[in-house]
Amino acid sequence: MAELRPTSPAALGARRGGLTGYTLALNYLPALFIAAGIAVVHAVAGNWYGALIAAALWIYLVPPLVARIAMAVFGRPEGRNLGQHDRAYKVWWFLFQLQALHNRLPWLDELLRLVPGLYSTWLMLWGAKASPLVYWGPGVRVLDRSLVQVGPGAVLGVDSGLSGHAGTIAADGRYVVDIAVAVVEAGAILGARSGLGPGARVRAGALLPAGRGLKPFTIWPLIRTGEGDAP
Repeated sequence: MAELRPTSPAALGARRGGLTGYTLALNYLPALFIAAGIAVVHAVAGNWYGALIAAALWIYLVPPLVARIAMAVFGRPEGRNLGQHDRAYKVWWFLFQLQALHNRLPWLDELLRLVPGLYSTWLMLWGAKASPLVYWGPGVRVLDRSLVQVGPGAVLGVDSGLSGHAGTIAADGRYVVDIAVAVVEAGAILGARSGLGPGARVRAGALLPAGRGLKPFTIWPLIRTGEGDAP
């Protein structure tokens, strides 16, 4: 019998093909965005008040507007088992890097939540569907702002989260990503530290318990079957 040897990380990386140049190059987009913003604010602002307004417009308006243009031209990213060469993956990765500043500095989102309805309005600017009649608890994380749908009367508890993507490794060793809208229907409640993956849905009026995470494309409440839980 042939001896079975563990596969080294280097061998696994070679088999997967690693990260593409496109994926790696877009990691620099957030830094370029910040550098360009500094240059723009310096060029147009004559005083600290003008600089503050220019910086706010650059941070809160430019990324979602660029995202909407990208989706208008290339389509909204969505699909399952998308590889790095798939068009939907490339669009999603570009949009994700546009949101890097807000994902790294979540207090930027928290500032908008101080004004009822403002955060939902901003999400709609990204292309989301979000009612202004939503309670966003402290620490809620929205990672893909174009890929969420939240109905009126919904309550998102402390540190709950919505993600429109989930990465994994396919059977052939490739990095693949599932991309879909995470949905919280009208009147639903997400308990503290609960979360939804891409394509997951919490039905209207339902409670997702605290700490419960929904796998991609799962519907809550689950339907009991003879073989276990299924959507």
